[in-house]
Amino acid sequence: MLVKALVLDVGGVLVESPFVSAIRWAERWKLPMEAFGAIFGEYTRAVAPGETPPLWHEVECGRVPLDDFVVHMRERLDEHLEPAHPARELVAADFNPFAGAAGHPQVAQLARDAAAAGYATAILTNNVREWGSWRDIVPLDAFDHVIDSSEVGLRKPDPAIYELTSDRLGVSNTEVLFLDDHQGNLEAAAAQGWRVQLVEADVDPAVSAARSLLGLEDDIRG
Repeated sequence: MLVKALVLDVGGVLVESPFVSAIRWAERWKLPMEAFGAIFGEYTRAVAPGETPPLWHEVECGRVPLDDFVVHMRERLDEHLEPAHPARELVAADFNPFAGAAGHPQVAQLARDAAAAGYATAILTNNVREWGSWRDIVPLDAFDHVIDSSEVGLRKPDPAIYELTSDRLGVSNTEVLFLDDHQGNLEAAAAQGWRVQLVEADVDPAVSAARSLLGLEDDIRG
């Protein structure tokens, strides 16, 4: 089956990895490693059917405001911080690992070229509603659809979010090429029939592979 649609993740694909950004944020706030783990440790935890999801997941599905999550986060930090540590006074406006994140221009160009060649295009991202500044970094005009977990109430790797994306693009699952930096998200997409490409710290190999599959002239731009 020919590919008819290109779907891109945001963090780690269109912009730098959210984990890199999160580490930089933690360093700026001088958080010890155990405090960092207390905040981010449950982010990628798989949730069994019927299990209560971590609060992280609920924030990304738009069901819990970031203000409430930061209150919970401060409680988690209590045992890891000295009494006068400034992170004890964190508020939602202080907590945005995407702040200052850099875009990947070669991935943005891939999106533009795919759209110009007639492919359907979409962004598929797990994200927090209050962290919308990433939209100022990526070329939104190159995408037909933006499927943001905080807007649709679903998050990767839930199979339903892949089905929703295919439906909005008007293509079958086997006609989608998906680039993401998280192996679990790719495995779930592949189980739905999507073609997948892992994006690593060096994004260029994934961009070249996608261009080859889409029949686009190779044009890596750093």
